[in-house]
Amino acid sequence: MQKPTPHITPSNAFKKAIEDLKTDFPGKSNSWIKRALLRLGDVKEVREDLYVVEGRRELGDWRPLYQVWWSSAEGRWLCTCYYTQFGLRRRRDICTHVAAVMLFRRYKRALERAERTTVYVAEAVVDCRGRISANGEAYVKPDADKIDLTFFASPRFRVLVISRQRRIAVRCGGYVVYEAEGEEVPLAVAKFLVAKFHESED
Repeated sequence: MQKPTPHITPSNAFKKAIEDLKTDFPGKSNSWIKRALLRLGDVKEVREDLYVVEGRRELGDWRPLYQVWWSSAEGRWLCTCYYTQFGLRRRRDICTHVAAVMLFRRYKRALERAERTTVYVAEAVVDCRGRISANGEAYVKPDADKIDLTFFASPRFRVLVISRQRRIAVRCGGYVVYEAEGEEVPLAVAKFLVAKFHESED
């Protein structure tokens, strides 16, 4: 039996990036990790091997910008802060500008892998007077141009389900009211379908 593909979300992709950084630098303190995290939003990619990190006075920076680049000659990431008066010690170790770039790259790669993850989608119209649920993420909206007394007398909803399970089941009040084989699509396509699903509500 094939194991389900792990569901990668931005949240657990971020957690994995942090865990990987801690694994690579086990001797680093929580304070070092925290400073790298604080810099994450300041990282800008110039190209694959060159990044710019905005300086922060509260973190001890004296320059507005720091460059971080990959040195093939040294086989490691370098930072312009290594070439300052106090940079020698940082060069022997690793600064949090470089650590932030490592986090940025790992998080980006994890999200790219998530976009390539495949899921199953199905759309259905169901009559339901109770709570609608499904074995996945269910997006629900009324299947009517306007909500009036007719709708309340016989409520009908359009449901879009994204699931990691091929067999998709929609329940109303705990009872299965729709069941079908979902269509396998990349996660990026599923997100597009959700956006289109909500578009018609506007």
